[in-house]
Amino acid sequence: MDAVTSATGLRQPWGRQSRRGYSDGPEANRSIDGGSRRIVAEQSDEQSSVRVTVYGSCVARDSVDLAGHGRFTVVDYIARQSLLSAGQDVSEKFPAEAQVAHNFQRRMMASDFAGDVKDRVKGARGRTDILLWDLTDERHGVHVFDDGTAVTRSIDLVAVPEALAAVEGTRHIAFGTDEHFALWAERAEQFRNYLRTIGLFGRTVVLQMPWARSTVDGQETPGSMGTTAQEANETYPRYYNQLRELGFSILEFAEDEVLADPEHRWGLAPFHYTQDVYEEIVDRLLAAREDSAG
Repeated sequence: MDAVTSATGLRQPWGRQSRRGYSDGPEANRSIDGGSRRIVAEQSDEQSSVRVTVYGSCVARDSVDLAGHGRFTVVDYIARQSLLSAGQDVSEKFPAEAQVAHNFQRRMMASDFAGDVKDRVKGARGRTDILLWDLTDERHGVHVFDDGTAVTRSIDLVAVPEALAAVEGTRHIAFGTDEHFALWAERAEQFRNYLRTIGLFGRTVVLQMPWARSTVDGQETPGSMGTTAQEANETYPRYYNQLRELGFSILEFAEDEVLADPEHRWGLAPFHYTQDVYEEIVDRLLAAREDSAG
C-alpha cells in the first residue's frame, strides 16, 4: 500500500516499504565520544546481558551507557527521528554536501530523512529483549514538505546550514500544538499496530521522564532551543497518556526524582540527568523485566 496524505496534510506512510534504509553496523552503537564506543564494545562481550534497541534520545541511551554496563547490550540506536517522519523516505532531499562535525550526527540526520525507524526495529527484533523508547527528540516538532512528507527539527538539523537550507520553505509543526498532537496520536496507534505485527509490542517500554527544573546544586536549568523544563513538563503528559491508552508499558519518573548534572558529558540540559537517575532507570527496567518473566 502506498503512502497517502491525511486530511491534515501529513503523509501516511505505514503501509509502504522505505526505498532506502541505513544499516550502520557496529558504529550505530556508539555515541559521539570514544569513551561511549569503548563501553558499548565491552557490552557486546556480555553474553547474558539484556539486549536493548533504543528508539529515542540520549535519555535512553545514557541510561544504558552510564548505568547499564555489563547488564545491557545495545542492538541499535535510532536517534533524532520523530514518529511523524518515520516511514517516509525523503533521502533525495538530504544535502550530501553538508558539513557535519561528527559521523554520528550525519548518520542520524540521514536516517531521519530516510524515515527508517520501521525497517530498523524490524531488523533488530530477533535480537531485542527490550525496545526502549523515549520522546525527548519530539521536542522541536517537524518540518513538512509540500507533498506531506516530514523530517524532524532536530538540534543537528538546526546546527547544520546545508540541512537547514534543505527545509527552507517547509511548514514547521511545533511540538505540543493541537495539530502536532493529533497527527502524532494517529501515528502512535499505527506504530503500536506495527510493533504488534512484528512481535515487539510486548517488549516495548516507554520512558516517561520529566525535564529537570534544577541542577544538583540548586541552579535553574536552561531551556532547550527556547523550551523550558516547566513548558516541557506541561506539554508532554498528553503524549504519554495517549501511549497509555494504546497499551504501552510506561516507566514513569516524577519531577522530584530528577536533577540535572552540570558536569554531564553532553553539557547542561534539563534532560541530562545525574548518575543516580540513570541508575534508577536501569534498576526499574530490570525489576520490571523480572516481574514480567515471573
